[in-house]
Amino acid sequence: MNKRRVNSITYGALISALLGAFLLLNRQLAGMFDVYMLWIIPIPVIVYCLKFDVRQGFVMGIAMVLLTFIVATPITLFYVASSIAAGLIYAHGMKKGYSSLQLIISVIMVSLFMLVVTTVVFSSFFGYSLADDIEFTRQSTEAIFKSMAAVMGDSVLENPLIKLMLSNNFMLYIIMLSSVLTSVLEGILVHLLAVLILKRLKMPMPPIRPLSEIRAPLIIRIFVALVFVLSVLNMFQIPFIAKYSQIIMALVPVAYIFCCFYGYLLAVTWINWKMPGRNSRIMLVFIMVALMILFPWFMIVVGSMDMFTNARDAILKGILYEQNR
Repeated sequence: MNKRRVNSITYGALISALLGAFLLLNRQLAGMFDVYMLWIIPIPVIVYCLKFDVRQGFVMGIAMVLLTFIVATPITLFYVASSIAAGLIYAHGMKKGYSSLQLIISVIMVSLFMLVVTTVVFSSFFGYSLADDIEFTRQSTEAIFKSMAAVMGDSVLENPLIKLMLSNNFMLYIIMLSSVLTSVLEGILVHLLAVLILKRLKMPMPPIRPLSEIRAPLIIRIFVALVFVLSVLNMFQIPFIAKYSQIIMALVPVAYIFCCFYGYLLAVTWINWKMPGRNSRIMLVFIMVALMILFPWFMIVVGSMDMFTNARDAILKGILYEQNR
């Protein structure tokens, strides 16, 4: 038996043993880490597949699933098996030279599959009730608006937009949207963790585009502009637009997230230009995150500047000019 074969067995056994210890801890904590499996388990699977081979990674994955079947619950078994599949698909994509976007989408698709199975197909088995979730979300939102009405007057609750936001259909849209966005964030997080770990281990990394080359595609710019124009028209209760109020209100958070993303890229580019000190840059980045939460319209303006103007090109030209001066 050659040395590479021995190393693959040793590494596989080590990863499986660490998984077993993690699963025992998770069982003692009543499955607290079940929802975080997709963030943790794919990383060692990716590292193993890149160090040896995807086929050997598949064999290790089977061993990990069998170990989970012995020491964990059926619910945890599903999460572990899905997370291993995400790691194998990601590693296979890296071997085939897929782009970063394709790698992220592969993880997102696995996350969406987990979401559909746990919340729709076998929701009762996983202890989830969509109706109860809708009712809880509606009651929580209604409590917020009632506290606003106590300060601003009962007329707040009579606003047509407020009544729309308290409807069960709108709550369903919000829950579905938040679930999809969670899957997107999980895909991005797994990709970033993989890049960080692989760079640390000096292993082949997925292709990374510089921030200066990440631009909003035309379809995203059209989508953002259309959603915000329709949301403004919806405020005036135009009959034709009002018929689609629920859809418009559900799409506004998506447009806002796009604005935050591209606004953040513009802000980081400007910070790297004007703030040479590392501590100053870190502080300003935290300020930008706070602005996303506290002043959403500010991020909409900054993100729109990046998507619809040449502001970032002007900053990059300034950086290039100072470097060549």
